[in-house]
This record gives sequence, C-alpha cells and structure tokens, in this order.
Amino acid sequence: MSTVRRRMVPALALLLAVVLLPRGAVPAHAEDPDVNGAIAQQRQMQAELDRQRSQLASLLADQATLGASLLQLRGDLSAVGVAIADAVAQLQFLSDQLARSRAELVADRAQLANLARDLAAVAVQIDHSQEALAARESLLQDHLRHAYAQSQVSILEVILSSESFADTARELGDMLALSDADQTLADQIRVARDQLEVRQATLRDGRAIYSGLAQEAQARARELSVQQAQLDAARAALAEKQVKLRKLQAEQQAQLAAAARDADAYRRLIAAQEEALAGQAELVARLKEQARKLDLAYHGRFAWPLIGDFVVTQEFGPTIYESFHSGIDIAYYRPVCGGKIYAAADGVVLADGRPKAEWGDTAIGVIIGHSQRLQTWYWHLAREVVSAGQQVHVGDLIGYEGATGWASGCHLHFQVMFDDQPVNPRLYLP
Repeated sequence: MSTVRRRMVPALALLLAVVLLPRGAVPAHAEDPDVNGAIAQQRQMQAELDRQRSQLASLLADQATLGASLLQLRGDLSAVGVAIADAVAQLQFLSDQLARSRAELVADRAQLANLARDLAAVAVQIDHSQEALAARESLLQDHLRHAYAQSQVSILEVILSSESFADTARELGDMLALSDADQTLADQIRVARDQLEVRQATLRDGRAIYSGLAQEAQARARELSVQQAQLDAARAALAEKQVKLRKLQAEQQAQLAAAARDADAYRRLIAAQEEALAGQAELVARLKEQARKLDLAYHGRFAWPLIGDFVVTQEFGPTIYESFHSGIDIAYYRPVCGGKIYAAADGVVLADGRPKAEWGDTAIGVIIGHSQRLQTWYWHLAREVVSAGQQVHVGDLIGYEGATGWASGCHLHFQVMFDDQPVNPRLYLP
C-alpha cells in the first residue's frame, strides 16, 4: 500500500473486533478496565467539587457580610428605636403643652369675653352718667338763669316792697335757699364729671387691654396651629421611618435566611459530591490494580515480530547519543533487508501508512491495538500489507522490513505502548 492511510478506529470497534487470544497468547483486551475514562471522570468530579467549594466559600463570605450588615442594621434600629422613643416622649410633651396652651387660650378668650361684657356695661354706665350729668347741668343752668333774673331786684327793694317783716324774711330766705341748692347741684355735677372721666379712662384702658389681649390670643392661636402642623409632620415622619426600617430589616432577614438555605444546599451537594468522589477514587484505585494485574498478565505473552535469523541491534532505554530509545530495533541476518514482519499478538490495526508524517517522520508503520491501554508499533517498514480497522492474529503478516523515515539502516523499530507511554518490549516478549 503506497498511499498514506491514517485511520483511527474507535475504542468501541476495538472492543467488538478483538477476540480472545488462544491458549498461550495475550489475554483479551475486553477484560481491560477503562482506567483512563475513570480517571478523567474523577478529574471532572474533582473540578466540579472545587467549583462548588469555591461557590460555597463565596456564598459564606456574602452570608458573613450580610450578617454583619444585619447586625449593624439591628444596632441602627435599636438606636433609632431609642431616638424614636425620645421623639415620641418629646412629641407627647409638646402635645401636652399644646393641650394646655389651647386650654389657656380658651380661658383667655373667656376672660376677653367677660372683659368685653364689663366694658360694655361700663359704656352703658357712662352713657347713663352722661345723661344724668346733662340733666343736672341743665337744671343748674335754669337755676342760674332764674337767679340772674332775680338778682336784678335788690334786697332793699324786697324790704321796701314787703308788707311785713315776716314777708321780708321769707323772701330773703327763699333767695338764700336757692343759692345753697345751686351750690349743692354744682358740687354734684363736679363729682359726676370726675366719676365720668374716671369711667371713660377705665373704658379706654380696658379697650386697649382688650385689643392687646385679643391680638396676643390670635398670635397664640396661629402659633399653636403651626406647632400642631409640625407635630403632625414629625409623627408622620417617625412612622414612615419606622416602617422603612422594619421593611429593610425584614428584607435582610429574608436574604440571610435564603443565604443560609443556599449554604446548607451547597454543603449537602458538596457532601454528596465528596462521597461520590470517594467512590470514584475507590473505583480508580480498583481499576488501576486490575490494570496492573492485567499488564502483568501480558508479560512474556507476545511473539517476536520477526521469525528466523534476526538480531536486536538497539535495546530500549537511554543511548550514547543522549536520547531515549522508546523501543527495540530488530534486523534480519538473512535476507539482508525486506524480511517479513508479523503481528506480535491478536488485535485490530489502528493505523497504517505513515502515521508520523505530521511530525515530519515519513517512516511507514503499522499500529495494532490489543486493548484500550496496550498497543504495538512497527516502524520503518518498506511497505505494509494491512489497513486500519483490519483484525489480525498473532503471527499474521503485516508488512516488510525496510529503512523508511528516520532510519540509518534496514531494520524494524518495535515499540510497546501502555497507557500512551513506551515500555520495555522485553517485558512482553518470550
């Protein structure tokens, strides 16, 4: 086959294709546990567990922050509660003061009403006094006019005109009596005027006091209205603040409870994952032990890929060229080059042609899979006679010895790969 063919067969096809080896041959790969898959699953589970732990740590940090915030809020609520209690006490004190002020205002208004009535009575009395004084003044004026008219007749004329002394004495007495009455009336008028002036002054002062008290009462009423409005606003503000703080506290308590539930859920999930991971670790350990036993079962069970007169020209391991030789080199004595190469054990051809061409190695080779973990490589062939996907048995012809690729001479590079790592082929050869 001169064309390059690199066709890899899926593991499922390998499991279905490879049959049990005959007595004395390599054990069947169907018994090979899938350690790589179990390890990969274990790593995925560990990564998921680490992610869950990280999320739990972040959640616990958020929970701690929220708890601290809630504690701070509780402290704030306590302080606000004290402030609210003080404010409520102050509001009650102000409310009591307002009530007393209203009562005083009512009493002041009642006193003002009484004062107004008293002033009205004084005004009526003044009116009556003025009327009485006017009457007395009119009477006095009449007396004075009469006296003036009588004064035009002298006392001598009275004496001369009288028929007797008795008449003279009587007329002179009448004249003298009239003067005393007028004097008394004049005195009464003077006293009445003084009393009237006092009452008028009292009325003026009372009205001035009433006006001042009325203005003070109105100002006090306005002040009480303003204080009442401020008191109502303060009560409303306190009530609103209490509602907001209680709502905030309820929200944070709900958030803290939700965070606690989430943390518990994460803990349960992590516990379940840790349990599953422990089970997976046990499975991996068991599979590795089975693989170790299976690997040991392969030891010494391969056949040599060359039959006849051949020699090992290079062993497995370090070389004098400061490099590591990943297999053993085998060459025929006769024929000098081009001898037949055989399958070392039962298996399925995984690749043929030039499998290493992408790395720059043009060697013709064949790769045979014997299990999910065990392969044999045949390198530097002159040509191959099998193709990928083909089932082969131990001793089947797969190609011819050559010197293709990075080779210094005609030989076969025989390599055993276990878990994708080269191992000493001598362990598997008789």
